[in-house]
Amino acid sequence: MHMISYGCLAVLFLFVMIKLLNYYFHRKKAPSLEHIDTELLAALNRRSEHS
Repeated sequence: MHMISYGCLAVLFLFVMIKLLNYYFHRKKAPSLEHIDTELLAALNRRSEHS
């Protein structure tokens, strides 16, 4: 019975490690405030040109 518990814990541990590694390698860098400002200004300028 203990072997089944240890097996489940091992699978759970591997699953968590894979998820953490996946998050670490695929996380996206948050945009800076300056980048957000320039994107918003560009979008507003495009919108005002179309009106």
